[in-house]
Amino acid sequence: MAEFDNPYVDEDPFVRAHFDCLDCGGKLWEYAIQRQMVCEDCRGVFSSQQVFDANIEQPAD
Repeated sequence: MAEFDNPYVDEDPFVRAHFDCLDCGGKLWEYAIQRQMVCEDCRGVFSSQQVFDANIEQPAD
């Protein structure tokens, strides 16, 4: 079996998103590899597209 270097092994796949949870208003973390966001408070999981669409429909004050 061939050996290779994994460039992602030292990187954290979660990035703090600039959006609030659609359910509870908590902060979302984006798991970019799967195009999903997870809330740090209620642990709700949303597709990134769902969060983007919801923020476009109702802009923040």
